Amino acid sequence: MSRAHVAEVIAGYLARHPAEAERLAPLTTALTEEADVVSRKTFVPGHVTASAVVLDPAGRMLHIRHSVFKRWLQPGGHLEPGDTTLVGAAQREVEEETGIALLTLADDTPCDIGVHPIAANPARDEAAHHHFDVRYLFTTVTAPATRLRADEVHGIAWLPPDEVEQDFRQKVRAWAAAL
Repeated sequence: MSRAHVAEVIAGYLARHPAEAERLAPLTTALTEEADVVSRKTFVPGHVTASAVVLDPAGRMLHIRHSVFKRWLQPGGHLEPGDTTLVGAAQREVEEETGIALLTLADDTPCDIGVHPIAANPARDEAAHHHFDVRYLFTTVTAPATRLRADEVHGIAWLPPDEVEQDFRQKVRAWAAAL
């Protein structure tokens, strides 16, 4: 995936959400410098990840129980060498982690970009860094059957907005209401 693609996606997001420019400044600065933000081996300031906010018709959000972070998160993860777009990477992650392949993309522009500090992992020779998580909104016609990928995921659940992480709850409610 090219840095130019990432820069274009981030610019499109910031055109809709200009108030988030300061929060995303480390990412936008890295995109103008030499940092390879699409590589999971870039630790300063961090690297881009892609995830999917998947809502069913009842407004419930698809979550996976992450095996490393030990918490409920939306499906997503690191970019892979074969990924050509961020939205494609988000779709790939949903299918890999949950087995769900048929989704409807709500909008080509990300619905959110999260910035998450990641602790150092000496066992993997990884320094502390940030994940710049580009999130896309998808919908389903039903809550489809899922298939657990046990090496990465310890559970799959469709959670109502009231059970979504507190800092994400209002956004999920708004997205569900808009659909």
